[in-house]
Amino acid sequence: MNWNILVDILFDILTYGIFIYSTLLLLSYIAIAVFSIGETRKYLKKNSFTDYRMLASSVHAPSVTILAPAYNEGMTIVENIRSLLSIYYVNLELIVINDGSKDDCLQKMITAYDLEKIDYFVDYKIKTKEVRGVYKSRNPIYHKLLVVDKVNGGKADALNVGINIASNKYLVCIDVDCILEQDALLKMIKPFLEQTDEKVIASGGVVRIANSCVIEDGKLVKVKLASEYLPRMQILEYIRAFILGRMAWSRLNGLMLISGAFGAFDKEIAIKCGGYDHNTVGEDMELVVRMRRYMEERNEKYRVTYIPDPLCWTEAPNSFNILGRQRNRWTRGTIETLKFHKKMFFNPKYGLLGMLSYPYWFFFEMCAPVIEFFGFVCFFIFAAFGLLDWGFFFAYLLFIISFGYLYSAFAILMEVITYNQYKRRTDILILLLTALTEPFYFHPFVVWSAIKGYIDYFRKKKAWGEMTRQGFTQKATTNTPVPIVEAPALVVPEPVIAVTEATTEEPVIAVKESFYKRKVAPFLSKIPDVLFESFRYYIGHMLVLLLLLFVARGIELGIDYSEHGKPAQLDKIILYGLAKDIAFATLITLWGYIPFTLLFIIGRKTAHISFIIFGTLLTLVQIALSKYFVTSLVPLGADLWSYSWADIQQTVGASGGLNIVTIALLVVTTCIFAISLRKLPHLLLPNDGLVVFFILMVVTGGIRNLSRVTDNMLPGNEYSNNLSLNKSYFFYKASYDQFFPTTIEDDIYKDEYVPDNMLVEDVEVDPKNFPFLHRIDSTKNVLSPFFVKADSTPPNFVIILVEGLGRAFSNQNAYLGSFTPFLDSLSTQSLYWENFLSTSGRTFSVLPSVLGSLPFGNTGFTELGDQMPEHISLVSLLKRNNYKTSFYYGGDASFDNMAVFLRKTGIDKVYDEENFPSSGGYFKLPASASGFSWGYDDASVFKYALTDTDTLSPSLKVLLTVATHSPFLINNASTYLNFFEKRMEDLKFSEAQKKTYRNYSKQYASILYTDQAIKEFINNYRRRSDFKNTVFIITGDHRMPEIPMSTKIDRYHVPLLIYSPLLAKKQKFSSVSSHFDITPTLTAWLKYSHKLNIPDINAWLGTGIDTAVRFRNIHTIALKQTKPELIDFVRGDYMLNGDAVFKIMPNMDLEPDNTPEKKFSLKSAFNKFKKNNQDFVTNGKLVPDSLSKKYGGR
Repeated sequence: MNWNILVDILFDILTYGIFIYSTLLLLSYIAIAVFSIGETRKYLKKNSFTDYRMLASSVHAPSVTILAPAYNEGMTIVENIRSLLSIYYVNLELIVINDGSKDDCLQKMITAYDLEKIDYFVDYKIKTKEVRGVYKSRNPIYHKLLVVDKVNGGKADALNVGINIASNKYLVCIDVDCILEQDALLKMIKPFLEQTDEKVIASGGVVRIANSCVIEDGKLVKVKLASEYLPRMQILEYIRAFILGRMAWSRLNGLMLISGAFGAFDKEIAIKCGGYDHNTVGEDMELVVRMRRYMEERNEKYRVTYIPDPLCWTEAPNSFNILGRQRNRWTRGTIETLKFHKKMFFNPKYGLLGMLSYPYWFFFEMCAPVIEFFGFVCFFIFAAFGLLDWGFFFAYLLFIISFGYLYSAFAILMEVITYNQYKRRTDILILLLTALTEPFYFHPFVVWSAIKGYIDYFRKKKAWGEMTRQGFTQKATTNTPVPIVEAPALVVPEPVIAVTEATTEEPVIAVKESFYKRKVAPFLSKIPDVLFESFRYYIGHMLVLLLLLFVARGIELGIDYSEHGKPAQLDKIILYGLAKDIAFATLITLWGYIPFTLLFIIGRKTAHISFIIFGTLLTLVQIALSKYFVTSLVPLGADLWSYSWADIQQTVGASGGLNIVTIALLVVTTCIFAISLRKLPHLLLPNDGLVVFFILMVVTGGIRNLSRVTDNMLPGNEYSNNLSLNKSYFFYKASYDQFFPTTIEDDIYKDEYVPDNMLVEDVEVDPKNFPFLHRIDSTKNVLSPFFVKADSTPPNFVIILVEGLGRAFSNQNAYLGSFTPFLDSLSTQSLYWENFLSTSGRTFSVLPSVLGSLPFGNTGFTELGDQMPEHISLVSLLKRNNYKTSFYYGGDASFDNMAVFLRKTGIDKVYDEENFPSSGGYFKLPASASGFSWGYDDASVFKYALTDTDTLSPSLKVLLTVATHSPFLINNASTYLNFFEKRMEDLKFSEAQKKTYRNYSKQYASILYTDQAIKEFINNYRRRSDFKNTVFIITGDHRMPEIPMSTKIDRYHVPLLIYSPLLAKKQKFSSVSSHFDITPTLTAWLKYSHKLNIPDINAWLGTGIDTAVRFRNIHTIALKQTKPELIDFVRGDYMLNGDAVFKIMPNMDLEPDNTPEKKFSLKSAFNKFKKNNQDFVTNGKLVPDSLSKKYGGR
């Protein structure tokens, strides 16, 4: 059989089976909740006016014997017996059976209650272990008390001894550590008095947790919610089990379990059934089932009832070890009971018991831990290996957890509206909060304990295990006087001394052990324990670190909300964000375990201190990266390593730098994180079961690489996707890829392999030495039809590169609304491309792409610095054709090595902030809080460009604006903020939209400012004599990221305008082109329309701007979002982003496309480009020397 088919069948069986099982389980819980409401209301209505005092004092009340087995209960035995003796009931007998306790339990009873051993005949109706003695009190106050001492045989055997000795008609079996309410016995016996034709054979009552409650003289005087987590969790569990579960089954007469802590039985039926079975550790359930089976097989009418009153209070385990042993025993008892009575399984002879009760217990009680454990593991593995969608996995998990919480909340509500034992509102709130933690901490432990119960069952383990008690909280009281008598001396058997014969021993010959046995073997034997213990200690620390990552996530979302308002898909952002934080923590757990273990071997304290330092630094970096994202709306990746220290200082200075408040917050945050990592790990150390669980989770997560899986969890638009990222993982992953790049080889034998995947589509000349060199197609002169017939005078060019100008907020159909009114109007008089693309997400590539159509290299062409290879550019070609060339920038042109690049092109003049006149109305941008300013504002840059009055020679002017760069501080800010408000009115925004847009008021105001500056520049240029022969080219260097983006391509989506008096007609184009295409298009026009000397061979990446009016893309375009990151690629109507493929829609929106053939085709083409790009970096050449000498910069 095909293995894939087998896996698919197995997957379907498991997933659908678990889904159906879960659905039936949830439906059964709903039914239980409904039935419990009905039964509880019926009980309250029936018993509201019952006077139990009459029953208590009546000599006609049924006789009752309380059986209380005790084993190692010395800590609480005296108080517990005092509580039982305080019950007011006439016909009462109390038998305490000491089941061979190893502690001083018997001695304490003898001393406290003045007991003496008596002669007593035991009628062994039920076979038991030997009775060593029966004790009664000399004090008449305790005449109801009878203490039996017997050989240890287990709880069932002890109860059977009590049954044999009991003299009354009804038996009440309790755990001796229980505290009963004063009217508990009366309420428990009442159903036996009310029986008619249906014989009541057993009755149970609600058991509550007494931890932290105040006990005085064996009586409960004050109910308090447990102060410790574990007992408090069991309070919730008991409320849910007794008020809902037992009451619902009581209504159906389908109870199979009366709690061994407190239950009443008909003695006659119990004896006829053979009493308690000592072959099971679940004797309480087994007796109830056997009694019911006995009645069913004799077709006698009967009932098993339950009382919703809180009648009995017991001490719950407050340590995981004891709790684990308890739940282990419960599981074994359930398995044994159901196995003993398997004949009833779906057997109609047993009616409701066989057709409903038994199947419910089998499927939803006995099998539940196994199905839940392995179901979760299978689901996790399926999701990890890509067989199951992670979104579905977490949605399904969230649904189950939410249902469980609502079920718990309903149980708490039932408790409040019925008996309301916890009267403080804070107690109810604490219970509700406790319920939130159950699925993540308590419940996994209970499931694991049940799994261990299965294991112990198959190992045929019968022992109960030690159940140590701490004792109840005692209030200072004056106890009832008890005569102090000397306890009778205990009979201690004389020790038997073994006598051995004198023998002659042979001399022992000393054998020298090998080094392996002496040193290596003991060391190797300790390794598993050391690894396990170090992992336990490590997980405690990692849980705190995960908690701090969640805190950092909350801080990030809080800051983002305060600065940008509520993001779209907030619920998914939180859910996916937490999943990515968990995935990141899993990755840290894997990579950090070995160094932590080495430190742990050196010393626990060394490992602890090292982790405090590591964890504090990690979370501080996380918050710093989050703050960077909230400010720039772009996650910081490996581009940090691509900037010089001067560039970093300049960028940080622009954002405001560090101030006293920031430093103070940093110090406080550091202290909080360090203290948390110092104090909390010891409180979160898991037990053995949870350690195994965490090992399984970490290993499974490592196999599948959860971080890669969660990368596909995308809440919606680009901004939401980036907000959900774990910024640390993004940064470290990008940095790793930067320093350790991987080489991807294509499978050239694959059917979908695409060999023709150069960005350019012309004939390659010398691909080995010059990977991008190719012949230029002479048919690409696409501009001539749009311009008047050329004369002998070549045109002037003014290229305006606008910082951050994106199509999202410019011109018609801008999805954010247009905030460039002048450019909008200018586009109607121009050649306008609405779907133009920049080649990078930052400014670093705009000059090489627009002016030279040049490849990126590793971190951007300009980052090659002085090692930039000789190349042919628009600047060099125009200069060699007698053009004057200049560059204007209000900031420092050394930023991003712009000045170095421009000098390589041979440009005549570079004007930056160092060259601006000190007078003449030139103004710098306002400084940030740190005193940093990007330089002169855009109006000053345009004004300075107009000072060039030479109109005789053809010229190329390149202008780069800066005002629309973070921190968006502009002169006359109030004026443009008012323009911003007016613009929103013009766009007819609602008040809700205005509120959202005001989060980015500075950004929009700066856009309006630059738009106005361009307007003034164009109007002033119209007054020049050379205006009529000038071509203006306006585009954005990239889309401003500080306004949230919608898609991956939005970062690159910019407008392109070509405006000139020389235009013969105006046109809007919807076809896609890029910055790479500008230089090839302009030079082709100049070559064929103006006869300029342009070479036929070049290394340009672009093939010319497409002038198709309708939407299409005939280009292949590599896009570099940041200096080190080259993961975006556009070919035809598709975009590749990392491993994800998107189809580009006519409105430049993206829709996911999972076609494997398309992905392979795109990756193949992209890999070929990246290989050529790397070859260019290695060879250091773009064009032959002969071409560069003739057409390159000089």
